[in-house]
Amino acid sequence: MTRPDPAIAYQRGRSPGFVSQRVLSELGRRILAGQYAQHSALPTELQLCAEFGVSRTAMREATKMLAAKGLVVSRKRAGTLVQDSSLWNRLDPDVLSWMSATDPDPEFVRGLIEARLAIEPAAAELAARRASAGDLARIEAGYLAMRAADLSDLAACAEADVAFHVSILNASHNPVFAGLASLIGQALENSFRLTTSVSRNYAETLDAHGDVLEAIRLRKPDQARARMRALIDIASADLVNATAKHRP
Repeated sequence: MTRPDPAIAYQRGRSPGFVSQRVLSELGRRILAGQYAQHSALPTELQLCAEFGVSRTAMREATKMLAAKGLVVSRKRAGTLVQDSSLWNRLDPDVLSWMSATDPDPEFVRGLIEARLAIEPAAAELAARRASAGDLARIEAGYLAMRAADLSDLAACAEADVAFHVSILNASHNPVFAGLASLIGQALENSFRLTTSVSRNYAETLDAHGDVLEAIRLRKPDQARARMRALIDIASADLVNATAKHRP
Protein backbone atom coordinates (compact mmCIF):
# COMPACT_ATOMS: atom_id res chain seq x y z
CA MET A 1 0.00 0.00 0.00
CA THR A 2 1.25 3.50 -0.85
CA ARG A 3 2.45 5.38 2.20
CA PRO A 4 0.69 8.71 2.82
CA ASP A 5 2.51 11.88 1.86
CA PRO A 6 3.58 13.52 5.16
CA ALA A 7 2.53 16.90 3.76
CA ILE A 8 -1.00 15.63 3.21
CA ALA A 9 -1.57 13.12 5.98
CA TYR A 10 -3.83 14.12 8.83
CA GLN A 11 -2.12 16.15 11.51
CA ARG A 12 -3.42 16.40 15.05
CA GLY A 13 -5.04 19.76 15.69
CA ARG A 14 -5.82 20.47 12.04
CA SER A 15 -9.43 21.22 11.15
CA PRO A 16 -11.36 18.86 8.84
CA GLY A 17 -11.58 21.68 6.30
CA PHE A 18 -7.80 22.05 6.24
CA VAL A 19 -7.33 18.32 5.77
CA SER A 20 -9.91 18.21 2.95
CA GLN A 21 -8.15 21.08 1.17
CA ARG A 22 -4.79 19.33 1.31
CA VAL A 23 -6.27 16.09 -0.04
CA LEU A 24 -8.18 18.07 -2.68
CA SER A 25 -4.98 19.69 -3.93
CA GLU A 26 -3.08 16.43 -4.21
CA LEU A 27 -5.90 14.60 -5.99
CA GLY A 28 -6.42 17.57 -8.30
CA ARG A 29 -2.75 17.61 -9.27
CA ARG A 30 -2.82 13.88 -9.94
CA ILE A 31 -5.85 14.19 -12.20
CA LEU A 32 -4.39 17.06 -14.21
CA ALA A 33 -1.07 15.23 -14.53
CA GLY A 34 -2.86 12.18 -15.93
CA GLN A 35 -2.03 9.91 -13.02
CA TYR A 36 -5.75 9.18 -12.88
CA ALA A 37 -6.83 8.95 -16.52
CA GLN A 38 -9.98 10.53 -17.90
CA HIS A 39 -13.05 8.26 -17.63
CA SER A 40 -11.25 5.99 -15.14
CA ALA A 41 -12.25 5.44 -11.52
CA LEU A 42 -10.33 6.87 -8.60
CA PRO A 43 -9.17 4.41 -5.96
CA THR A 44 -11.94 3.56 -3.52
CA GLU A 45 -12.75 5.88 -0.66
CA LEU A 46 -11.28 3.42 1.83
CA GLN A 47 -8.07 3.10 -0.19
CA LEU A 48 -7.65 6.88 -0.39
CA CYS A 49 -8.42 7.32 3.31
CA ALA A 50 -5.74 4.77 4.12
CA GLU A 51 -3.21 6.36 1.75
CA PHE A 52 -3.68 9.89 3.05
CA GLY A 53 -4.42 8.99 6.65
CA VAL A 54 -7.67 10.99 6.74
CA SER A 55 -11.24 10.36 7.80
CA ARG A 56 -14.01 9.39 5.39
CA THR A 57 -15.66 12.74 6.14
CA ALA A 58 -12.58 14.65 4.97
CA MET A 59 -12.25 12.46 1.87
CA ARG A 60 -15.90 12.93 0.92
CA GLU A 61 -15.57 16.69 1.30
CA ALA A 62 -12.51 16.68 -0.98
CA THR A 63 -14.37 14.58 -3.54
CA LYS A 64 -17.34 16.97 -3.48
CA MET A 65 -15.01 19.90 -4.17
CA LEU A 66 -13.40 18.04 -7.08
CA ALA A 67 -16.87 17.41 -8.49
CA ALA A 68 -17.77 21.10 -8.14
CA LYS A 69 -14.74 21.93 -10.29
CA GLY A 70 -15.86 19.48 -12.96
CA LEU A 71 -12.97 17.05 -12.45
CA VAL A 72 -14.91 14.03 -11.18
CA VAL A 73 -18.41 12.62 -11.01
CA SER A 74 -19.80 9.98 -8.66
CA ARG A 75 -21.74 7.06 -10.14
CA LYS A 76 -23.55 4.29 -8.31
CA ARG A 77 -21.64 1.02 -8.52
CA ALA A 78 -18.94 2.69 -10.64
CA GLY A 79 -17.41 4.85 -7.92
CA THR A 80 -15.86 8.27 -8.52
CA LEU A 81 -14.87 8.75 -12.16
CA VAL A 82 -12.54 11.31 -13.69
CA GLN A 83 -14.51 13.51 -16.06
CA ASP A 84 -13.55 14.24 -19.65
CA SER A 85 -11.15 17.19 -19.68
CA SER A 86 -13.64 19.21 -21.72
CA LEU A 87 -15.76 19.42 -18.55
CA TRP A 88 -12.98 20.66 -16.27
CA ASN A 89 -13.32 24.23 -15.03
CA ARG A 90 -9.86 25.33 -16.10
CA LEU A 91 -10.39 28.91 -14.95
CA ASP A 92 -11.07 27.83 -11.39
CA PRO A 93 -8.24 29.29 -9.25
CA ASP A 94 -7.40 25.90 -7.73
CA VAL A 95 -7.38 24.15 -11.11
CA LEU A 96 -5.12 26.84 -12.55
CA SER A 97 -2.77 26.40 -9.60
CA TRP A 98 -2.64 22.64 -10.13
CA MET A 99 -2.05 23.13 -13.85
CA SER A 100 1.11 25.08 -13.06
CA ALA A 101 2.62 21.85 -11.71
CA THR A 102 1.98 19.94 -14.96
CA ASP A 103 3.11 20.26 -18.56
CA PRO A 104 1.18 23.04 -20.34
CA ASP A 105 -1.75 21.85 -22.47
CA PRO A 106 -1.40 23.31 -26.00
CA GLU A 107 -5.17 23.14 -26.57
CA PHE A 108 -5.86 25.13 -23.41
CA VAL A 109 -3.18 27.66 -24.34
CA ARG A 110 -4.72 28.00 -27.81
CA GLY A 111 -8.12 28.64 -26.24
CA LEU A 112 -6.59 31.19 -23.91
CA ILE A 113 -4.96 33.06 -26.79
CA GLU A 114 -8.29 33.16 -28.62
CA ALA A 115 -9.93 34.57 -25.49
CA ARG A 116 -7.14 37.12 -25.12
CA LEU A 117 -7.71 38.27 -28.71
CA ALA A 118 -11.34 38.95 -27.81
CA ILE A 119 -10.59 40.76 -24.53
CA GLU A 120 -7.16 42.37 -24.36
CA PRO A 121 -7.21 44.62 -27.47
CA ALA A 122 -10.49 46.11 -26.21
CA ALA A 123 -8.99 46.51 -22.74
CA ALA A 124 -5.94 48.28 -24.19
CA GLU A 125 -8.20 50.65 -26.13
CA LEU A 126 -10.16 51.48 -22.98
CA ALA A 127 -6.94 51.88 -20.99
CA ALA A 128 -5.76 54.47 -23.52
CA ARG A 129 -8.95 56.40 -22.82
CA ARG A 130 -9.31 55.90 -19.08
CA ALA A 131 -5.99 55.03 -17.43
CA SER A 132 -5.03 57.17 -14.45
CA ALA A 133 -1.49 58.25 -13.66
CA GLY A 134 -1.28 55.38 -11.18
CA ASP A 135 -2.50 52.92 -13.80
CA LEU A 136 0.14 54.09 -16.26
CA ALA A 137 2.83 53.75 -13.59
CA ARG A 138 1.81 50.15 -12.91
CA ILE A 139 1.77 49.24 -16.62
CA GLU A 140 5.19 50.81 -17.06
CA ALA A 141 6.51 49.02 -13.96
CA GLY A 142 5.48 45.69 -15.48
CA TYR A 143 7.21 46.58 -18.73
CA LEU A 144 10.41 47.69 -17.01
CA ALA A 145 10.40 44.50 -14.95
CA MET A 146 10.22 42.52 -18.19
CA ARG A 147 13.22 44.37 -19.57
CA ALA A 148 15.17 43.87 -16.34
CA ALA A 149 14.37 40.16 -15.97
CA ASP A 150 17.10 37.61 -16.54
CA LEU A 151 16.10 35.89 -19.78
CA SER A 152 17.24 32.55 -18.35
CA ASP A 153 14.73 32.95 -15.50
CA LEU A 154 11.44 32.04 -17.14
CA ALA A 155 9.49 32.47 -13.89
CA ALA A 156 10.68 36.06 -13.49
CA CYS A 157 9.91 36.85 -17.14
CA ALA A 158 6.43 35.37 -16.82
CA GLU A 159 5.72 37.21 -13.55
CA ALA A 160 6.62 40.55 -15.11
CA ASP A 161 4.65 39.78 -18.27
CA VAL A 162 1.57 38.85 -16.25
CA ALA A 163 1.87 42.07 -14.23
CA PHE A 164 1.95 44.08 -17.47
CA HIS A 165 -1.18 42.48 -18.92
CA VAL A 166 -3.14 42.47 -15.66
CA SER A 167 -2.33 46.16 -15.16
CA ILE A 168 -3.83 46.95 -18.56
CA LEU A 169 -6.99 44.98 -17.78
CA ASN A 170 -7.34 46.93 -14.53
CA ALA A 171 -6.56 50.22 -16.27
CA SER A 172 -9.51 49.68 -18.62
CA HIS A 173 -11.77 50.52 -15.65
CA ASN A 174 -14.24 48.03 -17.07
CA PRO A 175 -15.57 46.03 -14.11
CA VAL A 176 -15.89 42.84 -16.17
CA PHE A 177 -12.33 43.03 -17.51
CA ALA A 178 -11.02 43.96 -14.06
CA GLY A 179 -12.90 41.02 -12.57
CA LEU A 180 -11.23 38.68 -15.05
CA ALA A 181 -7.76 40.07 -14.40
CA SER A 182 -6.73 37.70 -11.62
CA LEU A 183 -8.03 34.62 -13.43
CA ILE A 184 -6.44 35.62 -16.73
CA GLY A 185 -3.22 36.39 -14.90
CA GLN A 186 -3.08 32.90 -13.41
CA ALA A 187 -3.89 31.35 -16.77
CA LEU A 188 -1.18 33.41 -18.47
CA GLU A 189 1.43 32.15 -16.03
CA ASN A 190 0.64 28.63 -17.17
CA SER A 191 0.62 29.43 -20.88
CA PHE A 192 3.85 31.43 -20.82
CA ARG A 193 5.73 28.30 -19.79
CA LEU A 194 4.85 26.90 -23.21
CA THR A 195 4.92 29.93 -25.50
CA THR A 196 7.68 32.10 -23.99
CA SER A 197 10.08 29.19 -23.72
CA VAL A 198 10.13 28.77 -27.50
CA SER A 199 10.15 32.44 -28.48
CA ARG A 200 12.99 32.98 -30.93
CA ASN A 201 12.99 36.74 -30.62
CA TYR A 202 12.39 37.90 -27.08
CA ALA A 203 13.59 41.37 -28.04
CA GLU A 204 10.71 41.57 -30.52
CA THR A 205 8.31 40.64 -27.74
CA LEU A 206 9.73 43.33 -25.47
CA ASP A 207 9.47 45.93 -28.21
CA ALA A 208 5.86 44.93 -28.86
CA HIS A 209 5.03 45.41 -25.17
CA GLY A 210 6.72 48.80 -25.30
CA ASP A 211 4.62 49.75 -28.33
CA VAL A 212 1.43 48.96 -26.40
CA LEU A 213 2.61 50.99 -23.42
CA GLU A 214 3.45 53.96 -25.65
CA ALA A 215 0.03 53.94 -27.34
CA ILE A 216 -1.76 53.83 -23.99
CA ARG A 217 0.44 56.55 -22.51
CA LEU A 218 -0.10 58.81 -25.56
CA ARG A 219 -3.87 58.26 -25.34
CA LYS A 220 -4.19 56.64 -28.77
CA PRO A 221 -7.03 54.11 -28.37
CA ASP A 222 -7.09 52.71 -31.92
CA GLN A 223 -3.33 52.29 -31.93
CA ALA A 224 -3.40 50.63 -28.51
CA ARG A 225 -5.97 48.11 -29.75
CA ALA A 226 -3.98 47.31 -32.90
CA ARG A 227 -0.69 47.00 -31.05
CA MET A 228 -2.13 44.71 -28.40
CA ARG A 229 -3.51 42.47 -31.13
CA ALA A 230 -0.08 42.40 -32.79
CA LEU A 231 1.47 41.46 -29.45
CA ILE A 232 -0.91 38.55 -28.93
CA ASP A 233 -0.25 37.43 -32.51
CA ILE A 234 3.37 36.85 -31.45
CA ALA A 235 2.15 34.52 -28.68
CA SER A 236 -0.04 32.75 -31.24
CA ALA A 237 2.96 32.20 -33.52
CA ASP A 238 4.97 30.91 -30.56
CA LEU A 239 2.19 28.43 -29.83
CA VAL A 240 2.39 27.09 -33.38
CA ASN A 241 6.13 26.61 -32.93
CA ALA A 242 5.65 24.97 -29.53
CA THR A 243 3.00 22.60 -30.85
CA ALA A 244 5.26 21.60 -33.74
CA LYS A 245 8.14 21.10 -31.33
CA HIS A 246 6.11 18.77 -29.10
CA ARG A 247 4.51 16.86 -31.97
CA PRO A 248 5.92 13.32 -32.37
